[in-house]
Amino acid sequence: MESKIIKRDVQVVLRELTPEMIENREAEFVISSEAKDTYDTVFTADGAEFERYESNPIVAYGHRTWSDNPDMIIGTSEVSQEGKLTIGKVRFEDAESNPIAEKVWKKVQAGILRMASIGANILEWRMGDEAKGEDKSVVYFTRWELLEWSIVAIGSNPDALKREAQTAEEIRNSIKENTPENENLSGQTVKRTVREAQLIINENLK
Repeated sequence: MESKIIKRDVQVVLRELTPEMIENREAEFVISSEAKDTYDTVFTADGAEFERYESNPIVAYGHRTWSDNPDMIIGTSEVSQEGKLTIGKVRFEDAESNPIAEKVWKKVQAGILRMASIGANILEWRMGDEAKGEDKSVVYFTRWELLEWSIVAIGSNPDALKREAQTAEEIRNSIKENTPENENLSGQTVKRTVREAQLIINENLK
């Protein structure tokens, strides 16, 4: 099955900055939850795998991990889980070494940049199971590997979002085409890369 790349801006909860965090150039984001996103997909908390990310825990600006400019890597992070939430705590590189990190850090402090975005390798997925109280029209990513996450600008490319919505629909159709009626896909592994996955977080999660 051909891999599909999906880019989605993420509306996340930027947690309140404490004096200690400001002194240490740190900020916390909720980078994932089990809230349904606008593309009718859900990343399950117990399906998250962080080992690969922890071997190279970078945070980029705008997912420019491919850039020749090393300053697009603006810091490193620690990732943890609190119940159904996945938390990314970023420490920004110092201003002298990385002027881009400094600019992003200042915008985070000012509340101008509040969004983040993850890249995840989807290992297993299935459609929702009504017997479990799930929406049968929603795609549940039940095993996924965090690759990276970035701080991103708001609504940077509406045309790209339209294309990504079409790709999400291709994923849904692929599951339906390969699943006999009333059969659950929970035991089947489907590999696909999903980048900058949009995870809409409720204000109630603050």
